[in-house]
Amino acid sequence: MRKMTAFALVSCLSLSATALIAQTTPSTSMDKPATTTGTMTKTTSTTAKKTTTHAMSAKGAVTAMDATAKTITVGDKTFATTDTTKYMAHGKKAMMSDVKVGDMVSVSYTKDGDTMTATKVTVTKAGK
Repeated sequence: MRKMTAFALVSCLSLSATALIAQTTPSTSMDKPATTTGTMTKTTSTTAKKTTTHAMSAKGAVTAMDATAKTITVGDKTFATTDTTKYMAHGKKAMMSDVKVGDMVSVSYTKDGDTMTATKVTVTKAGK
């Protein structure tokens, strides 16, 4: 009888230890979620917004110029200009001050989000 009691006790302890280990091991079954014991923490991740620039062009009459804000408006589109923006007039290098309201221009620009930045402004026909 002692042997039987000892065997039953060892069997119960073995099964209890197996059950305890199974509770802390993640499930590999696709139909059952993993069960864990202890504290769970929530992790979050953030993704950075990917920005891309696209080269484009526009043509039209200059409707406004603002040297202080460094902008040129062609039709209803306003373009930011930089120190690297190139200007051409009558086949020669020019400056922003050479472009006048009413001039017909071709603008090469990049668009990054909502910002349109002129890379090259070419006067195609002088305004009156």
